[in-house]
Amino acid sequence: MTERPSKSKVATPSIVLFAFLIVLFACLAVGASSKGAETLWALLLEMAVAGAVIVLVLTVPAGGVRKVAEAIRAARPDAVVVETYWGDGYTAFFLKPRGPLWRHAMGRGGRLLVVADRRGIELVRPRGTFSFGLIPWNLVEDIQVQELSNALASRPKLVFEISGQATPFRDRFELLPSGKYERANAGQSLDAILAKRPTTPS
Repeated sequence: MTERPSKSKVATPSIVLFAFLIVLFACLAVGASSKGAETLWALLLEMAVAGAVIVLVLTVPAGGVRKVAEAIRAARPDAVVVETYWGDGYTAFFLKPRGPLWRHAMGRGGRLLVVADRRGIELVRPRGTFSFGLIPWNLVEDIQVQELSNALASRPKLVFEISGQATPFRDRFELLPSGKYERANAGQSLDAILAKRPTTPS
């Protein structure tokens, strides 16, 4: 698998679009206002504050995920770590309903690290570095990359099928590779995960 760039790639198009809309509304407001320079400076200050908040909201969670991912890679150099996201309503949830680990999902969506090694697949919540446990390879039936489509765009998703009767996990669940790099290289991530599966002797 290609080495993941260490530098963050935030959702630049979204930031640019949002900044453009702010500037557009600011210009319209200034044009409709009679206060002139005072209104312009007030709007510029508001834009700066709003921009700082947006950057923090977009970069701080992603930065925390990357730190946890890098810590796991350093502690377990034989493991593959893939950054993903799950969201209630557009991905099949990874836990059985009302199971013992349900409350640890913390909400209706969030980031998850898929950690694969020779033992199996582990799902780790970066926030608090909580592990939902290991899915041994003998319980993994299939992992595929499929497309999640909506009205605006499509993106890849990792689909896991397991024999989950004796686990807290559903038999089928989905995770979205998060970030521009992960989405563009979902196939490579899948190959790297499957490469950790021990080969059965013939």
